Amino acid sequence: MSISAWNDARVGAVLIDRKGRRTGWNVDRPIDEIPGCVYGSGSDEGIPEEWWLPEDTTEVALPETVGIDTAFVRVPAPQPTPKFHEFDIFNDIVTPVGLIDQGGCELRLDPVVGGKVQLTLSATGVGFNMCKDTTSVWVRPGAPSRWRLSWKAAGDKCTVKISRIAGKRSSSSSR
Repeated sequence: MSISAWNDARVGAVLIDRKGRRTGWNVDRPIDEIPGCVYGSGSDEGIPEEWWLPEDTTEVALPETVGIDTAFVRVPAPQPTPKFHEFDIFNDIVTPVGLIDQGGCELRLDPVVGGKVQLTLSATGVGFNMCKDTTSVWVRPGAPSRWRLSWKAAGDKCTVKISRIAGKRSSSSSR
């Protein structure tokens, strides 16, 4: 799964599995909760991949707790929202049954800067060529959207699909 922003558009992008675990961009930093799902991001300005970021050594003192005078924890520094997001979903020896076996998940887009973004879902596997679905959408800040990503492979065929999940509408009437 990849998300590419055009011009100045920027969105937070998070995959959510059936158990509610999330992987992707969480407000101002990456989050990684889904086994078998690897997330990467970047931008034209050179926001580095997560593994290129220098180790953050910021320490914050916590209030006194029972029997402890002071404690220190690392607090990651906030990062700007990237323009590009990439999710690789797979099974391996460590994750023999993971997100890929669920046949789909939810994608949540949280726009920070309005514009147009392209969503691309592709699958490759043994015995079939790549199958792909692509769509573009205009986004605006304060208007998150939800998408259903689904995939299926059987024999030498595969199917992938991106579909928008309808938002809840308020039912108010004015007379």
